[in-house]
Amino acid sequence: MNNFDLALQLLSDNIAMFFVAFGICFVATPLMRVIAVRNGIVDWPDIDRKNHVGPVAYLGGVSLFLAWFGAVTVCYFRNPTGTVTPHLISLAFGAICITLTGLCDDIYGISPRVKIGGMFLAAGGLALSSQRLGTLLVKHSFGAVGLPIGDLVAYILGAALIGLIVLGGCNAVNLLDGLDGLASGVCAIACLGLLVICFSAVGQTPTSNDSVRFIMCLTILGALLGFLPYNFNPANIFLGDAGSLLLGYLCASTIVVFADQPKLVVAALVVFALPITDTALAIFRRKMRRQPVFMPDNQHIHHQLLRVMNHAGFRPSTSIKLSVMVMYLLALVFTVLGCSLVFLRWRFVMAVAAPLFAFVVVGAYKVGQRQSLAATTSGQTSGQQLQRESGPEQPAPTHQPTETGDPPAGTSTMAWGQRGHQ
Repeated sequence: MNNFDLALQLLSDNIAMFFVAFGICFVATPLMRVIAVRNGIVDWPDIDRKNHVGPVAYLGGVSLFLAWFGAVTVCYFRNPTGTVTPHLISLAFGAICITLTGLCDDIYGISPRVKIGGMFLAAGGLALSSQRLGTLLVKHSFGAVGLPIGDLVAYILGAALIGLIVLGGCNAVNLLDGLDGLASGVCAIACLGLLVICFSAVGQTPTSNDSVRFIMCLTILGALLGFLPYNFNPANIFLGDAGSLLLGYLCASTIVVFADQPKLVVAALVVFALPITDTALAIFRRKMRRQPVFMPDNQHIHHQLLRVMNHAGFRPSTSIKLSVMVMYLLALVFTVLGCSLVFLRWRFVMAVAAPLFAFVVVGAYKVGQRQSLAATTSGQTSGQQLQRESGPEQPAPTHQPTETGDPPAGTSTMAWGQRGHQ
């Protein structure tokens, strides 16, 4: 049996997990919506950053978790002593940790530091698993360039690398989740790309790793396709932090399972490049403005696309759909490029990927810079207008404000009223 036939056999053996995840998520999502609405676990409108006009239920992430965990549980009971079991147990531990972390944030609200702690706890379960995926990734990477490395150093570097990948994946999807159906659709496209990469890996690594990769891709894809009809515009349920963090963790974990082939890890990262690019731009943008990294804003790629669509005269709902479709197209382009790395020479693929990446980054930066300059100019114009309206400069006031809150002499009413909001 050649490698392609073996890959088809693995796909056939595990395709049932796709349907299990799809069915559970399709049924559980409306139930989670009812529970969320009855308990007030909803996302309220925000004129600055959000586009819905009424409260929308959270807990979409819980339905995703139930679908993925249910499919993995079925897989476990099909073969409880199989070679994939240790992988799935460590992955399930991390998924539980990250879902609970996001759920606490959705219901109660927790600080970014606590969320990061939950991400590292989930990554720790993956790093400390008996498979030593991080160690494999470091050893193969160093071996590819002919550098020796000791087991202990490889283990420490591998654990740190897994923590970085999980932290980056979780935050990337969390930041991308800004429009109806955006994060779930982009991750579904990425999972299709990872599934293609799975075919190329068959026969080059232990069979257990091949099986785990197929199981992960199929279960994530099934859960997302069961959830997306409810999440696409107009959405009646959101992923919430529980869903976005879980999706980021599952995608990052799937990438890590390619650890025994560093080339495939790079290809998988290119498939996942759109969320990574958006996150890198957000960090760079906030650092340039001397803002906290975790401070939310409305300058992400999808926000900028939405403003372009609105300025073009489209209706709000149409603008959201078109913006999401453009993001889907970008995700598909990166997915094709990532898959091409497996089958073509790297120099040819990178000749396309590098200019595309540069175009997206520079384009987004220029739009954000232009909007920031426009906001600054508008603020200066408003200040000058306010100064003209307040009249010529008056001598210093000689009386205190009255009990009714009258401003001192020489102070405009607007400026006095804004003192409490500074």
